[in-house]
Amino acid sequence: MTTTGTDVPAFGTLAWARARGGRMSRWEQVREGALSTRTLGPLMAARAADRLGVPVRNGASLDADELTVPDSKIAREADEECRTTTSPLLYNHSVRTYFWGLMLAKRDGLDPDRELFFVASMLHDLTLDATHRDHARMACFAARGGILADEWSEARGLDVVRRATLSNAISLHLNARIDPSFGPEAVLLQAGAGVDTIGLRYRHLDPGSVTRVLKRYPRHDLKASLPQTFAHEAHAGTRTAFLKSIGFNRLVRTSQFAE
Repeated sequence: MTTTGTDVPAFGTLAWARARGGRMSRWEQVREGALSTRTLGPLMAARAADRLGVPVRNGASLDADELTVPDSKIAREADEECRTTTSPLLYNHSVRTYFWGLMLAKRDGLDPDRELFFVASMLHDLTLDATHRDHARMACFAARGGILADEWSEARGLDVVRRATLSNAISLHLNARIDPSFGPEAVLLQAGAGVDTIGLRYRHLDPGSVTRVLKRYPRHDLKASLPQTFAHEAHAGTRTAFLKSIGFNRLVRTSQFAE
């Protein structure tokens, strides 16, 4: 699962990041560019449908009583870690990533380990804020987050398989595409974060459910703040720099969310 078949770690995994210092080769940039193009076409079409007032059909939903998070010890600790070491903006983004992911899991027929997916959601952006920004000597913030998650979860007794699932999900979440072999947690972490940042698959969600999530976990001016954070993390050769180069910050600022 973690190699390409030529003993080279799969792109975006924690093993890849450690081997490459979190920096992309020229070929990886070309390939990610091609994959991103396939994503941007449907995104632009969806935005046009929103502007024209085309109603959402068969959007995945969560009822009010489904807006709950896992209550296990490690889930509570992940929630506390995120709440106390990041800004309210990043905390709410992390929780929303979890709920958007659950909604897309319903639509796509995926069955994640909810505890592990919640922990991944709460830890995935910890290294964007000052407390954990320098956790490891690694140019890529997502890979730093994967390293942090691996160490954090090991200290709490998580077994090696679940630790690998968790850390790779976080390290992979900046990829244009996630191979399903990495598990539904990784697929949904990337998908949920994609909804919350650039509105990717926004029209696959029920508008009423979106409103309920936003009322409970407001965005705190994410459109203005996240591009500034990304600019700080756009170190040469990283996936963050690549995303910035293909217009990620503009897509954040023009997403379908109202703020």
